[in-house]
Amino acid sequence: MLLDPRYLVFKVLLFSAARIATFVNACDVRKVHIVLHAEPHNAPGKVTYMLEYREFPVRAALTYILFSPSVAFAMLVIVKVIEGSLLPLTLLEHHGLLGLGALAATFSLLVAGFIVDRLQRKYILMFLSALAPGIVGLQGSMIGFPNEYSPQIETALVISSFACLAFLMVSWTVQLNRTVVVKFRGKVNAAFLAFALVVFLVYYLLSAMGVVLMGSILLFPAVISFVAMIAAVTLRPWKLDQIPLAVQGSVMKYFRPMALVLAAHMLWFFVAKLRFQAEGLGTLSQSVGFGIFEVGILVVGVVGAGLLADFQGRKSAFSTLILLMSLLTIFGSAMYEFLFADSGSLWGAGLLVFERFIEGYMLGLCLLFIWSELGPAKTKGLRLSLVWLFFLGYMSLFWAVNLEATVFGFTFLVPEELTIFGGNIAVFLSLIALYMIGPLPQILGREIEMEELDLDFDDRQVKRTVDAFVGRDDFASIRSQLDVLDAGAELNEVSDKDMSDILGDDFAKMLPLKRVPGVGPNLSKKLRRAGYKSAAQLSGETPKRLAEKIDGLGLARAEKIISDAQKIVKRTVKPTHKRNKI
Repeated sequence: MLLDPRYLVFKVLLFSAARIATFVNACDVRKVHIVLHAEPHNAPGKVTYMLEYREFPVRAALTYILFSPSVAFAMLVIVKVIEGSLLPLTLLEHHGLLGLGALAATFSLLVAGFIVDRLQRKYILMFLSALAPGIVGLQGSMIGFPNEYSPQIETALVISSFACLAFLMVSWTVQLNRTVVVKFRGKVNAAFLAFALVVFLVYYLLSAMGVVLMGSILLFPAVISFVAMIAAVTLRPWKLDQIPLAVQGSVMKYFRPMALVLAAHMLWFFVAKLRFQAEGLGTLSQSVGFGIFEVGILVVGVVGAGLLADFQGRKSAFSTLILLMSLLTIFGSAMYEFLFADSGSLWGAGLLVFERFIEGYMLGLCLLFIWSELGPAKTKGLRLSLVWLFFLGYMSLFWAVNLEATVFGFTFLVPEELTIFGGNIAVFLSLIALYMIGPLPQILGREIEMEELDLDFDDRQVKRTVDAFVGRDDFASIRSQLDVLDAGAELNEVSDKDMSDILGDDFAKMLPLKRVPGVGPNLSKKLRRAGYKSAAQLSGETPKRLAEKIDGLGLARAEKIISDAQKIVKRTVKPTHKRNKI
């Protein structure tokens, strides 16, 4: 049977697949199909890690989900501060603490971005950030509010909740992107956020019903956070395999339409609020009366975003978000008229459910996805923190306007004229965002099982396989090996037996490294440590990559060694080819 050249290409790819991934600093997740490899920094060349991809990584997912109670604790503190019911202070004093917390979160995000990108053991920062607010809350709850340390301890509680939440979320997201492949990341994110919202709902309901466990509304949540962290430690998160994964593309391609969607959402919300107030209905939430149970609708939206992002990809999930927001801004006004004409709550309930679902979907998709997945792997933390700074600014403005807060003498009020043109602008912004999603980079896990590969190698499959595994240096390496194996004859005249003799198990004995001129005992040891066992392997290498892998080897000498190795291999191949031809 004659050897198909494409079979040779694929065989070379399989021999070099693990080695290629080691040299890729920012892997395109779309192009990592079979398995992901990385060598640990503490033992280069000795151990190869492999990320799980065939089955859902239960242990890794459970490790990350156990941080949800800490997030729920911070959410409880923040919501209680907004309501003015956390501490024995006035509403104005609570809002002052809210401003300090937002300022602390701003600085923390900037610092967290730099630290996380440079910190190898990110799980340490995750644990410290998860525990710090609980420790402050535990101390304050045990001695009671107010106490002899007031107001310092109240201020420390709010600031630590905001600041540590920023550190926790940045380090948590970046660490997740290093340990879970893209096809499972959405499910883990959805489970984490959904569980955090459910735990927060339980804490809030206990407080609202007057059920105070352990003598304080913060003591029980703090204890639960500590228990969850102990459970996370028993799972040994430092043992999770890691690789710096990222998708090629610009964050701005997703960020620009996202900013338009947020602007459309804010306009729609405040236009709806003004119109409801004009009809004497208060707000949409007040007219429907779901109360805190609206969090359950958010949970459904979060789960829907995570599942769709995993099954259909981030681009499809993001397109769905923009479509939903467009429908809300276009048809939401029509639902007002039905609601105002009929005092029943059916239309209002439908509108509220749709709005909260979109908000949960937006939260699940755009908080932890996309921003850390696109762009260089070395700047994930900084990139994520900058995007979240924008989100924090959006939320701060939203809170200020919704609460009609006064800052430095300026009161944030919604102008009544907004009801005239605000809805039209919201529709216009949604349509522009819908127009901008065309060139968005796709982020979708496509790991292919080896046993499912078709070995007929049609042209499209060969192209997909080469694109998936081969970079610029690898093409040069394959081209070099094809030239060597040709050895002056037609490639399709080389039999399978000849190819087996060259690339089989004994080629290291046939073409040892010592046969290459200029390769002495010391250089031979270095080459073996780098994974080269024969002259055949050297003949297919590129000078640039060989010089990078061998300390002290210059580019010119690498070119000479590879050239001599190719000559040795050709001299060995030609006699074998002639004997078989006779």
